[in-house]
Amino acid sequence: MADWSGCTAMVVEDSPVQRDHMAGLLRQAGFGEVLLACDGIDALRKLNARGVPVQLVLTDMDMPGMEGIELIRHICELELAASLLVASAREERLREAQASLAQRPARLALLGTALKPVHFEALADILERADMDQLCQASATGMPQAEEVRAGLEDGQFLPYYEPRIEIASGMLRGLDVLPCWMHPERGLIRAARFMPAVQGTDWIAPLTAAIAGQALHQLHAWHEIGLISLGVSIKLPAETLADRAQVDQLSALARELDLAPRTITWECPEPVLAGGAPLSIANLAHLAVRGFGLAVGGYRAGHTTQQQLARCPLTELRIDPVIVHEASQYPPRQTLLRASVSAAHQMRMAAVAEGVELTEDLALLRGLGCEMAQGALVAAPMPGNALAAWIKNNRRRLKELASASAP
Repeated sequence: MADWSGCTAMVVEDSPVQRDHMAGLLRQAGFGEVLLACDGIDALRKLNARGVPVQLVLTDMDMPGMEGIELIRHICELELAASLLVASAREERLREAQASLAQRPARLALLGTALKPVHFEALADILERADMDQLCQASATGMPQAEEVRAGLEDGQFLPYYEPRIEIASGMLRGLDVLPCWMHPERGLIRAARFMPAVQGTDWIAPLTAAIAGQALHQLHAWHEIGLISLGVSIKLPAETLADRAQVDQLSALARELDLAPRTITWECPEPVLAGGAPLSIANLAHLAVRGFGLAVGGYRAGHTTQQQLARCPLTELRIDPVIVHEASQYPPRQTLLRASVSAAHQMRMAAVAEGVELTEDLALLRGLGCEMAQGALVAAPMPGNALAAWIKNNRRRLKELASASAP
């Protein structure tokens, strides 16, 4: 059998017994690291946080919250793994997985399918036919190096894209999320999920954050100058920036220089910063709040961060993780998480912002739960700053119709 000791696999299985069993089989096969996820939502969170794709995901098909077909779609679209192995107690579910992957671009190799309970002989036979070197290469493809990031920064290749956020009750545009993008001269537009892992923990995170935030604040000033004075932006600040008072003060100073009202700018804090309780970062967040800026926590899911942790700084927005928002109207377990997340926001006197809204049924559910704002493909895809004015002009009626459609 090939040497898998340098490879990472993930087991996605809601049954603790089956999860431990399959993880043991992968370790027996020689995988150097085996990650565990209790369902599809948990898997996406952990894979996204890891940044670098894993070589293999071994997943069940029937799970609460997010079943196998949807998980496969997300893994494929986000390029979170190089290959897939599907397990199920029902043969028809295995055929569904094969058909689903056959309809998608060849970004994710299906190594095989196995009936549960999975036996080591079946797993070993599938792995024996796999090209380990090709999988390792595929998992690294497209991951830029820090040196490429440095050259891109010096050449001005990084720019902000803007994702509109609407008030659910009225359909009115209420703000824009600032998303770092890389206009690569050879690869084209690269989203943050593909290059941020190469930047985090390096000396380039600070200049990248400053470059994106600076462009966004100048763009906001330009929008206010042409009469879009109600517009605000939400800008993500990495943990490294939040821990550096000098960087925080520079961003505040730029907002003052541009005569931007602090209430039109929200700084988004990564959830682990609050969960970890880093004293300096919490103090810097409080400093921003005192100056009148909005503060948000991103990627929230009820039960992951406690209310005590949320209370460490004066947050104004709670941004709900898209993996529990998407298709929540169709999955009762996801509705439970969504309801608890919106309730947590309101108990803490924060506005609830749902990310990743793609269906009108989900928008209606959010309205019924009292969620204030929404963003996602149903509202608009992220766009460059020079496209916003035309988008507003062309979508006012559609957004009002969306709000009406979501009303009871």
